[in-house]
Amino acid sequence: MLINHRVMESLFKMGYVYPMLRVLLIIIIHSNPATSIVCNRTTSNVENALKQHLFCNGYDPSIRPAKSEFDMINITVAAYVYKFSVHSYFKTLHVEMIYDLMWDDTSLQWNASDWSNITLLHPKNDEIWIPQFEHINSDYEGVSSLSCNNPHCVLYDTGRLSCIPTCILKAKCSSDYSRWPYNTMDCHTWFSNHDKELVDEINFLPFQTIVAMMGNLPSAKWCMTSFTSNATMLNIPGATRRTVKELMFNLQHTPHAALVTFYFPAFVLVMLNIFICWLNSIASEKAKIIFISLMCHFRLLHDLPFQSTEVPNMVRFEIASMVLTLLLFVTTLILRWVYNLHTTPPRIIIRSISMLTNNRMMYWFLQTEYLSLGHKPTVFSNYMELRDWTLIVKLADRCVFVLYIFIYLWLFCMYVPLKHVENNKKLHYVLCFN
Repeated sequence: MLINHRVMESLFKMGYVYPMLRVLLIIIIHSNPATSIVCNRTTSNVENALKQHLFCNGYDPSIRPAKSEFDMINITVAAYVYKFSVHSYFKTLHVEMIYDLMWDDTSLQWNASDWSNITLLHPKNDEIWIPQFEHINSDYEGVSSLSCNNPHCVLYDTGRLSCIPTCILKAKCSSDYSRWPYNTMDCHTWFSNHDKELVDEINFLPFQTIVAMMGNLPSAKWCMTSFTSNATMLNIPGATRRTVKELMFNLQHTPHAALVTFYFPAFVLVMLNIFICWLNSIASEKAKIIFISLMCHFRLLHDLPFQSTEVPNMVRFEIASMVLTLLLFVTTLILRWVYNLHTTPPRIIIRSISMLTNNRMMYWFLQTEYLSLGHKPTVFSNYMELRDWTLIVKLADRCVFVLYIFIYLWLFCMYVPLKHVENNKKLHYVLCFN
């Protein structure tokens, strides 16, 4: 199927196709089988003859390809992450990635026009010198490059070599649950030269790091939003300090399940508490509903699906809501006790409420109906109604209602996260793990 040239050009500019196409092209170029070299044997195959010319005239694959033992050889590295898995309990990240290692060997150059225009060869791993590397995690346990799959290599007529080993590495992670369920993990490991005798003679240049791009799957648990590298000094206990490349992975937890199992019930309980506040304190059903709300809060916190010593802000919000529910229960009991008093309210209270009721807005605010079973609203119209505690209890109920709304708004703005913190680089596509 042919793809419109303009569509392809726009996709390349947006960055959706280029990294993965580059990986696929590298794999295709390197996937051709390599033929063995048999020196001192006459062959009519031009490619085999070229290999004999290059590798059977004093070339030693165990010697670093440099003009002198003091010259440095630069290795260009590109790292492509295409798959990963997360072990949240152990805080570890397992990454499957492809390295693209490139370096120049001037002794392996040839003129393509002299060899039937052959511009590339596929040498075997034991026929050429290949740089060795290792991964070091935070426990300072080195993982030799020999654990990687045998790299497929390509030799170009310019003397440039390119090898693509496929490796599985483990990285230690630190979790941030403060914005749960929008929690994140930052993982890191170190990439280092494995040749201890040629620490300064082999230089791995700054990495080009690429993450395979895909849609944010609805069933995904974690998504890798960034993969970066940085040169740093590693001080391993009992070893000499050396320059290494720190590989850093940023992961974001997808909160789809938590939004249904925690966010929705939590906000339902908040609305229930606000409804309870509007009820008359002397209504018999108010204390019962408050008790039900307390049990629901406790059950929701008990079934919280996360394991961490750090208390997330969303849990703080739910605990604060539970405390407010308990305070509402205590306030209701106090107002019931006040309502049943047979004494006349103090004169200063009567005078204060009388001044408040002279305000039209406060008057209509106090005239609003209760939502309680069997309650018959009363209309106050004269000063004598202030001689009992009915109006005072009603005013207290309304003040508690307004106060609860403001407190919940403040708690919501302070503790409830609605999205991940924006990264400096906005990614439309990321690599996710189910």
